[in-house]
Amino acid sequence: MKVDLLQLAFQFIKDEIDEITYISRHDQDWYEVKELAATDPITFGILLRKLSLPYRRKALIQAFALRTVELRTLLLGDFSDSSSTISDLYHPVKYRRRFTNELLAQFGIIHRVPFDWVYKDGSVVERWNFKNYDFSGIALTHMKDIIPLLRMAEGRNRNVNGYAIQASTDQECYIRLESRADVIVVDLYQADLLSLDQLMSGLKSTSFKWSGFITQSVVPGYRYWTFIGAEDDSAIVRIMEAEFKYIQNPIHL
Repeated sequence: MKVDLLQLAFQFIKDEIDEITYISRHDQDWYEVKELAATDPITFGILLRKLSLPYRRKALIQAFALRTVELRTLLLGDFSDSSSTISDLYHPVKYRRRFTNELLAQFGIIHRVPFDWVYKDGSVVERWNFKNYDFSGIALTHMKDIIPLLRMAEGRNRNVNGYAIQASTDQECYIRLESRADVIVVDLYQADLLSLDQLMSGLKSTSFKWSGFITQSVVPGYRYWTFIGAEDDSAIVRIMEAEFKYIQNPIHL
């Protein structure tokens, strides 16, 4: 009989079972974290905060369905063959190994969580910070500088980068740019209306169709904009149905 991992996750969240019991019921399939990530970011965030650091990282990797080779390439580059780096990230014995801030910042950007959530064990702050981008983000002077990066991302294999943008105001905003074979996903953090308008103008200058919506972060009360672009609407629908099931009415640019 298949174990109901989603029920176990809720039992763990409610302190009805401990972490060892919850983790021990898994084999290779962590389908419940994928489901929570796609349907209920707040509960997903509660689960992440409750898990100890190595299993928090493990849950993030599972939720994003990243294979070891794929994650290794995103973190370490095309020519790395160090599988141990990835396994050590979520190994409960070896997790005290020191990782660079840059690697952990990129790990956080990939998985849309604050830096501290992948950096330290125990309780983490319930607020968004942007240490991810301080350590790993690439600084751009103007929002328009993202346009050639969008065009370069078209048709590429999976890649994720973070950008800090010093726009016309004093407040920096941040972009997470993810490319896949047939879609581009853009997250815009800490934006004012001018920055949002400039980004949407840049998106519309590409050849892609775009859908946008406000995304609930794993951090309670914090939201940001997400845009999905593709040549075909069916590709956008596929991503929405798999990863953003809780979104009801996206806008179309």
